[in-house]
Amino acid sequence: MQVNVRRAQVITVTLGGQRGMTLIELVVAILISIVILAAGFTALVTTEKASRANEQTVDTQQNARIAMDLIARDIRGAGMGMIGVIGACPTAVVPADQTPAGADTGPDTISLVTPTGSGTWTLAGAVGASGAGFNQLVLSSGAAGAVANLQSMGMGNGSILNIGGAVSGTVSAFDVNAGTINLSNSVPPPATFPAGTPVYLLQCITYSIGTTSAACSGGSSPCLLRNGVPVVDGIENIQFAYGCDGCVAAINGGVPDGVIDDQNGNNSFDQADFVTNSLWTTGASTIKLVQVSIVARQLGGEQGFGEGRQAGLYSPPSLQVSDHTMNLAGTQQFRRRLLTRTIELRNARL
Repeated sequence: MQVNVRRAQVITVTLGGQRGMTLIELVVAILISIVILAAGFTALVTTEKASRANEQTVDTQQNARIAMDLIARDIRGAGMGMIGVIGACPTAVVPADQTPAGADTGPDTISLVTPTGSGTWTLAGAVGASGAGFNQLVLSSGAAGAVANLQSMGMGNGSILNIGGAVSGTVSAFDVNAGTINLSNSVPPPATFPAGTPVYLLQCITYSIGTTSAACSGGSSPCLLRNGVPVVDGIENIQFAYGCDGCVAAINGGVPDGVIDDQNGNNSFDQADFVTNSLWTTGASTIKLVQVSIVARQLGGEQGFGEGRQAGLYSPPSLQVSDHTMNLAGTQQFRRRLLTRTIELRNARL
């Protein structure tokens, strides 16, 4: 039996004079495309994470500046001719060191007598123009509404009002309907104030740090609290040091002489002249300078490159803030911003 074997023929089909792609060429093209796509995706993810990290850094720096500006404004205006004790403030500045007799282990607090209502309440007419003194104020901008607004801000009998940043008086009675406020003390001549002079309500406010979501009103913790109300997110620590005149009995007999006390006796003003911890038994009215240190941290952690990788460590294991050494173990994945400023009290009076 004879078997006829035909030789297989390979037929190449051409289209427009071009040969088709082989399987190997197709696989190579696919691999090259995957590499290009992967590189593009990696660049996109890296850029997005770098942008997010930059935004958080900017937000952290901005939060630190906002907190510093708030505290600095109230320190500069502390006092403003206060009379007697206002709320929990017997003096313009009331330090509350976290550890008065040793190194701090947590945030400090500070209480200040501050003016409220700049430009909000003004005199409807001149007072003291007759040269006989005065003990009654009438407020403009809808007098009744202005007095009612002051009442809503906490004004009552015994509250202290300041007129034009110059003199203060104690509220003895007020009439919301008439828009008048009577003072228990008569302001003597030659004090004269024209219509439009601003009137301020003096209040005692306290700055502290909130460490829980509840304290921060459900927002990001930690946060800066002003009288228990969260005002700036991400503020982790505040420390205060004080330059005083007459707060140490061993220096000039404890008598103010217009010069910041030389705590270290080197006859020059330097960092060692700031008091970081004290019981302040001589009274805080001798404080002339307040050095404020604020630590702000970013509100959220960051991921490393690639969704499954952990973030790097952006903060050192510890951070020295004034006399307080912060232990950052376990939270080093957060970037931080330390801001320090020395503020002079402009309105405090002995």
